[in-house]
Order: sequence, then structure tokens, then C-alpha cells
Amino acid sequence: MTPLSRRLTTIIVLIVAAVAGAFLFESFLSIGSPSPFAHTRQGYLLGWIGLGIILLVFVYPIRKRIGRNRRWPRGWFQIHLVAGVVGPLLIFLHSGAHVHAMVPLLALAAMVVVVLSGIVGQGVHYLALRTLNDRRRQFHEEGLGSEEIDLRLHRMAAQEEAFRMWQSIHAPMTLMFLVFTAMHVIGALYFGGL
Repeated sequence: MTPLSRRLTTIIVLIVAAVAGAFLFESFLSIGSPSPFAHTRQGYLLGWIGLGIILLVFVYPIRKRIGRNRRWPRGWFQIHLVAGVVGPLLIFLHSGAHVHAMVPLLALAAMVVVVLSGIVGQGVHYLALRTLNDRRRQFHEEGLGSEEIDLRLHRMAAQEEAFRMWQSIHAPMTLMFLVFTAMHVIGALYFGGL
């Protein structure tokens, strides 16, 4: 088993276990309650906390695009990764298996696609960085200067087809998730209040 497939398998097993655990924990919280956990004050609060954590995910792409030197903000990328898993887990705990309306179901489905495409994107990113680092070493051994190496690597990164294909799925699904989430929040506030 290659390091990448081992890493991917570990991530998939952990996510499946975490989602199953969230569903089981939500079921436990709903036992003996007249309504599911999602419809309690604590359930609403957990939904808001999950949404807040998910919104942290957007700091990374904003910082990356409007940063002074447009360098990759590593710390925010780590927050992006962690918030992209923890926030959805809290949303799973908030919703449980009691999805009974179309808009929350669509928001949940879009969230799942965004998280899965994020995991795939992290794998693509890992492979691209590995390839670029190998090329950097090769260019350095060939005696190229730092500026020339950076220029060539930047051109190579800009032409990365797998990354562009991944973005064509991840970005629109993220937008769809945000639209469905906004519809869900507005509907929940209008029909259920806090």
C-alpha cells in the first residue's frame, strides 16, 4: 500500500467512524425526547456553532487571494482543513438521521460533496507539492538560480490540470452548499424561531 493510499484509507475510515458516531450520539440525545435533538435549543445551538466553524473555512481562500504577497497562508490552510471536518461533524450531530425537509437534505448532501471533494483536493495538493518539490530539487541540481526555479515552478503549478478539475467541482458545490444553508437557516428562523 502506497503512503497516499494508506493516508486516504485512514482518512476515509476516520470520517465514516466520526459520522456514524455523530449519528449515534444524536440518536442517544433524542431518546425519551418528544422531538429530535436538532429541534431542541441545544440542537439549534450546535447547528449555529457548526455553521460558525464552517465559516472559518472561508478565511483561507480570502487570505490567499487578498494577501499582501499572495503567498500560501499555511496556518490558515490548517484551520481550513480542521474546520472543514469539525464543522460538518457538528452539523451531522445537529441534524442526525432526522432529515425530513428538502432544503436541509440538499444542504447536507452539498456539504458531504464539499467535504469529500476537499479531502480529494488535499490529496491532489499533496501530490502536486511533492512533484513540485522533486522538480525544485532537480532544477537546483541543474544549477538554476532561485528566481528561475521559482518562475518555472510557478508556471508548472499554474498548468496543473488535476487541480483545475478539482476546483471545477469544489468551488461550485461550495457555493451550492452556502445557498442551501442560507435557505435552511432562513426557513428555520421563519418557521421555528430560536
